[in-house]
Amino acid sequence: MSLKAHGGGLITGIAGIPNKFTVFTSGKSVTGLTVAFEGPSKPEINFHNNKDGSVDVAYTPKTGGDYKIHVKYENKEIIGSPFSCRITGDHKTHKQYVDKIKVSGPNLATGSVNKTNEVHVDCKDAGITGGINFAMEGPSQPKVNFINNKDLSITVQFETAVAGDYRLHLKFQDLDLPGSPYSITIN
Repeated sequence: MSLKAHGGGLITGIAGIPNKFTVFTSGKSVTGLTVAFEGPSKPEINFHNNKDGSVDVAYTPKTGGDYKIHVKYENKEIIGSPFSCRITGDHKTHKQYVDKIKVSGPNLATGSVNKTNEVHVDCKDAGITGGINFAMEGPSQPKVNFINNKDLSITVQFETAVAGDYRLHLKFQDLDLPGSPYSITIN
């Protein structure tokens, strides 16, 4: 594929502001061009056809973290795609989004030993889709499973072998989610 992309926004960027790069289309129609992101948030993306064989791409990620930028033309990755990009963000920006996350579920306060217990993490209002960390303190080490529900929510499943009092820590980067850590009694 003869299309190429250049610009600092393919390598690094800052959360909460527009970051940019340019795709050179080698005279091809721009209608086949797509850009997609894998990472902690789904950035807002804007395209500007320069009408000179190039397209400026501006994207605004909500949070910092490691991203992969997929630049495709007619569903085929262009040269260098996917690009690895590190987005930085300040504590204040991250806190604004983390405060919008809702944690709920049948096992947020109590659970059962040797059974699958669930906690639901709703990130719809925050727009964060990854980067949630889990840790649990207690009498035994739990088995843990994360399910991406593909609707900006995550189901955290955990199973413990020993009854007792546990503390569930849920974080985005270094910030506790609202209410974390949670005290959970496993019977």
